[in-house]
Amino acid sequence: HCFTEIIMNDWPSPSYSKERSQMLVPKTKEENRLLKEGFVDDNNEHLAYFNFRIIWPLLALTVSVYIFFITGVLGSLFTDDLPNPLELRRAFWTRYGSLRFKCNSTVPFPKDGLPSVLNLFELNVTGNLMFRICSCLPVAVRLFVVYCRRELIRVDLLSSSFIHNLMNEVVFALSAVEFFAMALFSIVTIRKDSAAINRYCKTSFAIAASANMLITTAVIVAHRKHNTKRLDLISMMIKLLSTMAFCYVSPQYFQRHQANISFQMCHSYLPRVYAIMEYVMIASYGAFHLSSLIDIRHISFLCYPRTCSGECEPLDPKNFEKGSKFEYCRAFEYQQRRRAMKHETVERF
Repeated sequence: HCFTEIIMNDWPSPSYSKERSQMLVPKTKEENRLLKEGFVDDNNEHLAYFNFRIIWPLLALTVSVYIFFITGVLGSLFTDDLPNPLELRRAFWTRYGSLRFKCNSTVPFPKDGLPSVLNLFELNVTGNLMFRICSCLPVAVRLFVVYCRRELIRVDLLSSSFIHNLMNEVVFALSAVEFFAMALFSIVTIRKDSAAINRYCKTSFAIAASANMLITTAVIVAHRKHNTKRLDLISMMIKLLSTMAFCYVSPQYFQRHQANISFQMCHSYLPRVYAIMEYVMIASYGAFHLSSLIDIRHISFLCYPRTCSGECEPLDPKNFEKGSKFEYCRAFEYQQRRRAMKHETVERF
């Protein structure tokens, strides 16, 4: 505050007329902070027309998505037809929604098998519908979360290395590929659409998701290494453990899953070890992206009763008179120009 008064209230002496005030352009982050000191008012949350933390609608949407996902799994288990080995060889009648069809397969039924979630969604219309809702509807919101986190980290990593900043920028592109690949393989089914496109989308998802989780975790660790807040440390640990689990099991699982796509599927069961790999993969993927809500928990939507264009245009000029609450404009460049005009006025006299 003392710095503010010196800048705004100390008028130059007549001897200063030989020196012309010049606009200062900050060259470093520290210079930028010093020039802004005293010229940047607070965010005046108490004057906002609208002040809403985005964590609450995002949390509600996340809970809804997980409910849809669990509903899809339970609904698929309820409607899933479980053939015996003889029916698999001879063929048996099953249904997909209102459609009934005959299915047979030479792939034996696993003795110690467990139901595969992705196979359940492929063979049962209820699960497929819920999976499409979970993967397609939140795409824009999930990209918004990634964008917010990227901007938060970008500000703090300005003085960091080129590699850190590059990794932070790459995350958004990888997330877009990951989210759209998941949405596509939820829509393009193996039996009714194209097994080749489904296989390509799942491969793209597995690669993009693994790379995205690895790079995001590295960026978060670099960003949080000086932050000892408990929630941030929890978020970092969740991402680290989830990334390790996902990157370990996903290549093995998708290799087996892609082999199964080559044959006609008549049941949703996989050998126990691969089914458990799938469960671990889904749980780690969900935990990783759920922890992103911790990273953006402080972001709010604010709507002010005055412009935020950078230079003050008060609705009520009295609020910006000398000594009033909004005496100092938030744009420090504007303040420097105003100071330069004062110096020129002094020089003329």
